[in-house]
Amino acid sequence: MRVFSLIGYPLDYTLSPQIHNYVFRKLNIEAVYVPLRVTSKRLPHFIEFSRDALSGFNVTIPHKVTVAKLIDELNDDANAIKSVNTVVNSKQELIGYNTDYVAIKESLIERGYNGEEALLIGAGGAARAVVLALSKIGCKTITVLNRSRERAVELCGLANGLGLDCNAVDIGGDYGKPHLVVNATPLSSEEDWLLDLSRLGVAILIDMAYKPKGETSLIKRARELGIRAIDGVEILVRQALAADKLWLGDFNEPSIDEVIRYVKGNEA
Repeated sequence: MRVFSLIGYPLDYTLSPQIHNYVFRKLNIEAVYVPLRVTSKRLPHFIEFSRDALSGFNVTIPHKVTVAKLIDELNDDANAIKSVNTVVNSKQELIGYNTDYVAIKESLIERGYNGEEALLIGAGGAARAVVLALSKIGCKTITVLNRSRERAVELCGLANGLGLDCNAVDIGGDYGKPHLVVNATPLSSEEDWLLDLSRLGVAILIDMAYKPKGETSLIKRARELGIRAIDGVEILVRQALAADKLWLGDFNEPSIDEVIRYVKGNEA
């Protein structure tokens, strides 16, 4: 039996076990996926434990950047942003990848995004994945909105290094006229960020946050305004399937829509 996990803290709720265990059952693979609450203090101990106990693991808030510093190797994409959400255990050598950016890139390309101006909310590990995805698609200009301006400026430094023209903005400042808005934080309403989507001229919105049931405030508002909305469940499913391919090799995966339908059915 192969064992995989998700680590984070506090990790109060996650759909990841439903997604991965569904895929394992569909493929008739003897494997199980479990969530593990790991504090920042215990993270180094977990890393050593995982070498013997796990075939791989996913990483969520708040560990994506720290894990990148603790494991043995990063692939080129994860190394570019120093943020990891998927780890492969290869004979006790831990190799880090980032499948968040793959999910974001795929979802945007599918919606016809061509690199227009973007507003990015957040400056953590998930936001780093967004920056990488945008740089790969051909985006030139982004604005970063974050509660800590220092972290926003730091993220802009990373974005600039990837060829983007990045500007940090304070809450309530000038958000420009973004074609795309991406929320890469758990805070998911217009009020949280003093946004007015109706005035920004937004065409596409991604909310990487998701609710156990229903839709987040940002997704609801986007749909009301006729904005093409990509919810956190879709991003979660896309990155999970990409992680499974890293762990299991190529396989005839279930469709994105099939897994989303299954997971949302589990929410009811």
